[in-house]
Amino acid sequence: MKPISTEAIKNHCSSIAKTKQAHALLLRTHLFFNNRFTSKLINFLAISESGSLSYARKIFSQIHDPDSYIWNTIMRGYARSQNPHEALSFYYFMVVSGFRPDNYTYPFVVGACGRLQQLEMGRRFHSEILKKGFGSDLFVVNSLIQFYGNCGSINCACKVFDGTPARDVVTWNLMINAYIGRRLYRQSFDLFEDMMNLEDIKPDEITIISLVSACTQLGDLERGDLLCSYSRVYGLDKNLNVLNAILDMYCKCGDLESAKLMFNSMPERDVLSYTSMLSGLANLGYYQESLALFRKVQIEKIQPDEFMLVNVLSACAQAGDLDEGKCIHLLIDRFKVNCDVVLGTALVDMYAKCGALHVALQVFEKMRTRNVFTWNAMIGGLAMHGHGEEAIMLFDQMKGSKVVPDDVTFIALLGACSHAGLIDEGLEIFKAMKESFQIEPRIEHYGCVVDLLCRARLVEDALVFLENMPLKANSVLWATLLGACRTGGHFELAERVAKRVIELEPDSCGRYVMISNLYAGKSQWDNALGLRKQMKSKGIEKTPGCSWIEFNGQIHQFVAGDRTHIETENIYTMLEEITQRVHLDAGHEANIYEKCHI
Repeated sequence: MKPISTEAIKNHCSSIAKTKQAHALLLRTHLFFNNRFTSKLINFLAISESGSLSYARKIFSQIHDPDSYIWNTIMRGYARSQNPHEALSFYYFMVVSGFRPDNYTYPFVVGACGRLQQLEMGRRFHSEILKKGFGSDLFVVNSLIQFYGNCGSINCACKVFDGTPARDVVTWNLMINAYIGRRLYRQSFDLFEDMMNLEDIKPDEITIISLVSACTQLGDLERGDLLCSYSRVYGLDKNLNVLNAILDMYCKCGDLESAKLMFNSMPERDVLSYTSMLSGLANLGYYQESLALFRKVQIEKIQPDEFMLVNVLSACAQAGDLDEGKCIHLLIDRFKVNCDVVLGTALVDMYAKCGALHVALQVFEKMRTRNVFTWNAMIGGLAMHGHGEEAIMLFDQMKGSKVVPDDVTFIALLGACSHAGLIDEGLEIFKAMKESFQIEPRIEHYGCVVDLLCRARLVEDALVFLENMPLKANSVLWATLLGACRTGGHFELAERVAKRVIELEPDSCGRYVMISNLYAGKSQWDNALGLRKQMKSKGIEKTPGCSWIEFNGQIHQFVAGDRTHIETENIYTMLEEITQRVHLDAGHEANIYEKCHI
């Protein structure tokens, strides 16, 4: 029989099933009690993502004399697991068993304290580390900086850092990240400058990625550009992780031009690159470009992950592209993507916003787990389509499911009541927000109540509500009341409200046009003309109306007054024919052109 090597055992342990085979082989060949062989089983089971800590612990219990490597490997596995407190229990078991912790043990238990936010316990381990002479060990020092950073004790992290003369790039990165974690961005950039002045240590990909993420959080494009230049200086301009971080920064900071240049010049791209670009386009309103890029992803046979699919479903929802949304739903099934609560919620939101409310409800009902965002998406969908009573019923189910509503839930509910004319229900919900759920109403909630009252033509009640609300009413709320006064014929009140609107938003063309139309509706042409002249003197111009339509897979855009469309003559001919037919059918003159962006 060919001799068994430790390397062969290590390579064989690639799954639990194969590890069991190796375990059986070691027992059969009497090599199980040789720690060099057994440690390979423990290493896979304790550290690998596809391992099993319970199985590792079972094997550990059968070892007569485990060495420090085996003890520390189990400790490491627990420290990284979902139950890091087990690392602390195992540490005390180690001490009770008479085994002495070493410089590899302490980083794992200190790391567990950091994950558990156990500051005092970590400090006790720090004292123990100093007593046992491990205070200058770089592996231990780095773990202490990370621990204090995770616990938010930035001063202690600084003391450890400053007291360590022999630092490596990991030490610098951990201190930079500790500052970023506490939003001390200036200190993180100052430390980076100190780091660059060193001859023996150079920034690596972790350094650049951490600082780029800080620029993303700050919206600091200038520093982000500088870091992009540094990535070239330090030879990291081909590093995919660095490029993805910079691309994400450009997208989230709204610099789409730089994002496109970066994306197109990348030597290679992965699913993260495409996800950042898709998200950036969609967040800036370029929904069709985002969907076109997703089609390119499919052509290049890149398998989308759930994060990409959530972003592209959001683009479908905003663009109202139901067909593309349905295709993505099919892709989720075909690629067997884990349809978790986030992706399921994105599907509900897409179907609801694209008008397929029945499909949204089907997806919603099939979801095993729902969070507040899922319920909000479904309640919002019902509200959007005028199903106010159903939205309230779903809210009752939400309360029964023990999911706590948030402020967005109440915006959707109040909107549902407004569109369905459920005045009493809406006012009761608004009252319950604060009294039953301790949610302080925002300006959006007050706006929903104003809209609720205005749609019911209760303009006097709306005025009283506006004048007595604790927050200062903005121009949008007053303009809502103005619109209700205009349609309800409350001209005198409308004039009073109009003055408030102009005071709050003196440079808004939309507000001037709205008030001008109010005067025109009462044939007060001098006042209407006066407002138009006032607009002209202030240099305020009316933004041309714009609309889009999808036909044969192509988006056509129409802007008021624009005659550049290739089918302009045919469009106007058809409009003339429609106008004549409406006039004949309705018996009155119809101003079609006023409603069309042509």
